[in-house]
Amino acid sequence: MKLSVWTYEGPPHVGAMRIACSMHGVHYVLHAPQGDTYADLLFTMIERRNTRPPVTYTTFQARDLGSDTADLFKRAASDAYERFRPDVMLVGSSCTAELIQDDPGGLAKALNLPVPVVALELPAYQRKENWGASETLYHTVRAVSVAPAIATREPRAADRRPRCNMLGATSLGFRTRDDVTEIQRLLTSMGVDVHVAAPLGANGADLARLHEADFNVLLYPEIARTTCEWLKRTYAQPYTRTVPIGVGATRDFVQEVADLAGIDLAPLGGVDAFVSSNLPWYSRSVDSTYLTGKRVFVFGDATHAIAAARIARDELGFTVVGLGSYSREQARDVREAAAIYGVEALISDDYLEVEAHVAKLAPELVLGTQMERHIAKRL
Repeated sequence: MKLSVWTYEGPPHVGAMRIACSMHGVHYVLHAPQGDTYADLLFTMIERRNTRPPVTYTTFQARDLGSDTADLFKRAASDAYERFRPDVMLVGSSCTAELIQDDPGGLAKALNLPVPVVALELPAYQRKENWGASETLYHTVRAVSVAPAIATREPRAADRRPRCNMLGATSLGFRTRDDVTEIQRLLTSMGVDVHVAAPLGANGADLARLHEADFNVLLYPEIARTTCEWLKRTYAQPYTRTVPIGVGATRDFVQEVADLAGIDLAPLGGVDAFVSSNLPWYSRSVDSTYLTGKRVFVFGDATHAIAAARIARDELGFTVVGLGSYSREQARDVREAAAIYGVEALISDDYLEVEAHVAKLAPELVLGTQMERHIAKRL
């Protein structure tokens, strides 16, 4: 851990908050000191929510450290249940409260609340926000899933349309609501029903019926890959590997969904019948002097960085001279993508290292986060 004026991700308990804020009937009790309630502002100011996040803080102070902070947590958890009556309760510690080791999970379970209690152990000094969101979704799904495990799935009835779950969209995501709307429209046009979209807009009962779908659509690997892998092992549900960002990726995604759903696209007009975009025409119509061959550096979360690099090279005619991500959990995916372009991936959450890398490559265009925008302006 080190001091910095910029961070690409927050601590893991912010990721847990994103899952709680995405769902209905879920409440998060966070053992945290005064000052750690700043996380509320991420949702009320940045996301412009008109309600406070479903989070209760214990907000202990320095003088409480000489007494029983564990008892303070138990009172907060009990009061939160009585006030909000959630269907699922998440409990955990902020990065500061982690140091006093009060075991919120054990304390909450000792209360014998009549709802599933999901204990989150999120090591704040080793992990970051996306990992926290991934672990929270995974443990919540496991906590509410009561259906017995199966080794193989029964063949789908001939008179039933294929159905899938869409997993990974959360609060504070990058245009996630638009993604859910567009992908749901695409799947419906293919004849595939969306059984559950989670965690955004879902509740505990929705998570409990994830196993009823034929397969899963993985929209954001950093959030839902762990959950998809568990569903695959436990309920024999396959999941898509292609993230449909860009024309080429969307074409691959449509074919992958058709294969998983057992849909023959030929009588329906093939893949082209479901992929409608002005991007190919746009890239052909622009004067090649402005775009073709321009050197570009791409950096961001792994999902969008990998997708943007493919779009830049294959659909806009750029030359990718650098690709990187702050998502250490997806470093392998980023390195595999970078190898396609003949470059070495940059895996770092240090903005100064990213700046030095950009200065060394001297690209003509930088695609990245707000920090990369500042870096490009300075250079």
